[in-house]
Amino acid sequence: MEDKIQGVITKGIGGTYTVGASNGVSYLCQIRGGIRKTGLTPAVGDSVLIGESGDPDVPYVIEKILPRKNSLVRPPLANVDALILCFAVKDPEPDLKMLDKMLIICGKNNIKPIICFTKCDLDSEFAQNLYDDYTKTGVLCFMSYEDNKPSVDEIFDACGESVLIGFAGPSGVGKSTLCNSILGSNLMAVGDISERLGRGKHTTRHVELFSYKGKFLTDTPGFTSLDLLDLGYEYRDVILGYPEIKELSVECRFDDCRHISERDCAVKPEVGNKIGSKRYERYKEFNEFLYSMRNNYNGGTRK
Repeated sequence: MEDKIQGVITKGIGGTYTVGASNGVSYLCQIRGGIRKTGLTPAVGDSVLIGESGDPDVPYVIEKILPRKNSLVRPPLANVDALILCFAVKDPEPDLKMLDKMLIICGKNNIKPIICFTKCDLDSEFAQNLYDDYTKTGVLCFMSYEDNKPSVDEIFDACGESVLIGFAGPSGVGKSTLCNSILGSNLMAVGDISERLGRGKHTTRHVELFSYKGKFLTDTPGFTSLDLLDLGYEYRDVILGYPEIKELSVECRFDDCRHISERDCAVKPEVGNKIGSKRYERYKEFNEFLYSMRNNYNGGTRK
């Protein structure tokens, strides 16, 4: 049996995948039929084993997808170490519910989150307020200006030992511009804001990994919504996106305290102090919604 080559899927379009191997060679691959039968779909970021296919048009085939540390649907990535969550302070207006949902997703999947507020020139005071609010969470935050963007060294230092680093966030916030600035080249398509919709146009159409200084960087397609229920999350997961609440929760009287209406809760007295008031309201909204959905399922009203 021929030796298998191990590599990482760096791009996938229309059922054809590019796999970058440790020898520096990229291979064009399709997937073995047996993988299809398992229902497992290869994702960018997957570690795989490939072998020769005998087809001159697509000369290699993915034989096996190695175990994943995590897998995301939005953005579609596997084995993510860090996500740089990009949100503009204006044009488009920041959707802080979406930002908090993305922090929950990072917490659930053991991904290191880093927040970058972009277009800070457009409203520097509001940008500073957002920066101050989110630094209370313990998540490292950056502010990006037209003439003063975070450098590659700052980003890499923030990511620590992370190998696969993704840029994620809504459309039109400047993810591609920031990624190009860090990479020092125009690898990502840059779009603008739709005047009719007031939000970003989708310019990144697929996920692709770019090797840079021993790491993989990727821009991801922008999006306008995330549904925690559809992603399979439950109310206990919400706190994973609120590290400032989780830290205080160890002092609560009850182990199952939801930090909403329970007695002797250590979290609620710190709202407006160690916990931003609006952050707490979003925590309550997510927690109560998912809690109600669980009760509906358990009560038999939803199947």
